[in-house]
Amino acid sequence: MLLTYHRVAMFIAVITTGSVVVIPGSAENLPGMLLDYRNSFLSYEQKGLDTCPFTYYRETCSDFAHVAIVSTPNTTCLGTFISEQFALVKASCLPPVGREPSDILLAAGKTPQPIAAAAVFIHPDFQRSSSGPSVMDLAVLKLNGSVSFNKNLAASCLWASDAVEMYSKVQEVFYDLSTNKMKQNSTICTGDSKNDCLKSVQHQWCQRKSPNSLLQIRELGKYKMHPMLASVECDSNGEIVPMVHYLPWIREVTKNTDIEYDLTNTGMGEKCTKGESGEEGVCLPIEKCPQVLKNFKKLQHSDKISTCGFEGHEPLTCCATEDMLVSPEKQDTFSGIVAEIEQCERMYDEFRRTPEEYQLNAQVAIIDLHESLNCSATLITARYLLTSAQCISDANLKNAVVWLGMSNDIDDVSQSNRIHSVYPHPKFNPKTNRNNVAVVKLTSPVLIQSFSVPACLWRTKSKMPTTLDSTGFDRTERTIAATSASPMYYGDCRRLYNPELTPAEMCVHHQPLRDCGPQDVHSSCGDPGSGLYSTLYVGDDEMKPVTYLVGVYSYGFQCDKGGPAVYSRVSEYYAWIKSVIYLTAQEQD
Repeated sequence: MLLTYHRVAMFIAVITTGSVVVIPGSAENLPGMLLDYRNSFLSYEQKGLDTCPFTYYRETCSDFAHVAIVSTPNTTCLGTFISEQFALVKASCLPPVGREPSDILLAAGKTPQPIAAAAVFIHPDFQRSSSGPSVMDLAVLKLNGSVSFNKNLAASCLWASDAVEMYSKVQEVFYDLSTNKMKQNSTICTGDSKNDCLKSVQHQWCQRKSPNSLLQIRELGKYKMHPMLASVECDSNGEIVPMVHYLPWIREVTKNTDIEYDLTNTGMGEKCTKGESGEEGVCLPIEKCPQVLKNFKKLQHSDKISTCGFEGHEPLTCCATEDMLVSPEKQDTFSGIVAEIEQCERMYDEFRRTPEEYQLNAQVAIIDLHESLNCSATLITARYLLTSAQCISDANLKNAVVWLGMSNDIDDVSQSNRIHSVYPHPKFNPKTNRNNVAVVKLTSPVLIQSFSVPACLWRTKSKMPTTLDSTGFDRTERTIAATSASPMYYGDCRRLYNPELTPAEMCVHHQPLRDCGPQDVHSSCGDPGSGLYSTLYVGDDEMKPVTYLVGVYSYGFQCDKGGPAVYSRVSEYYAWIKSVIYLTAQEQD
């Protein structure tokens, strides 16, 4: 299948009014109105190109940690990562339009294998030239999957100025084809001759006309020597074209593909945006998306399919909710399960209570594995639970029992159930605990009552509630233990505790509920699979408390030293969770 590249032009419209605009159908909008004057929220902390020096800085073991070797069937040249999902490269380095993006491979740091491109965005004013320098010679590559920044792999930031400021180290980074190694030439320009020195360095770089080189700045004292990409090309007059000229276009391209918050892996099981409609979906194989498959068979045109990545060389399609209906005969079942998830706030009013009446226990489930380590889970529909993938990936679930409807005592339960099937996230990594979420389908629906009420899924990506509680199974006391939790900003947790933290994870500090005295430090931060909840007030005409599942416990970081607990953010996996439930609910038991 041949996939066309994208030429993305920038179009910006600014509308200012005195009213608040609500966009219908957005995943950020919840049924009913969240009453902000009763509820308190915290920004998750946005990541963008302009905060790169402060967001992505880390000490590295290599001067070339941010540089990618970009290989195509005919060429090899240099590119640079600008985030976990995007890289820049010269457009003239890439194959002509019509080749598959997966033919473009990036290798960097100590990555075990090259990463393929999922999409290519060519600057709309790019003009290829065989006799002189090409014009606006830049392309953005969206990766098929995301890289994980560490001491061997980092992001380059983009120099947002026409000029090189004082006391700067200017470096030419290039790929030596004779030795197949990356090298660099460094020049420090200071004193009265600084400007002449800088001009000379730039002219020399332009005169060499190397297709395999980048010009970067490491400014002494500022940004902690972070590499700042200054230019990738020169104009016909032998002057460098500063990266600042490309910034508006790069911002627009990366914004359209959700660089701000959508930094989890693009690929199987990950969220995506479908075409011009902007509807959120999940990346699935074409045969797993019923309506897309139906249209594909009818049209027999693969280039009409909206792709969002590859699994090997097989394309993935962006499957939205409306695409998941298996057949007209399943319409009632499909509509019912969609309502359970997407209209959750409007359901079960007669059973919802406040936290003081132990509402926090109502959605808790215990997966009894008949072993020393049981798992916690959260009831999210009458027949589905959400837990961590590490809980069920290697467990013997044949005789497992699920306990629900507990007050505080684990021995005082109102319902039990069995496990029909489990669905760990397809990209779960047990070594790193990345994508540590799983959906559990029960053999039969539970009875919704006062002590068994599903929690609603928190789907707002840009902010999270400040009032959070966690519940889990206290094995010593055999009770449901509750703790309050204080959320941390993403950047703070990454800087203070764990530089490998991804935007699909969040950090919180725990303390026992209703106890303001000094607290003991625990060796464990949470119960495997336990939920992080917030009870918020929602209403159109009258207020009602609704419990949201905000996170699923993944692992603790230095808990014995007072470190935070790390949870998988439900909002980042909302599209995948829906796809699993919507598709499996239509299957014949």
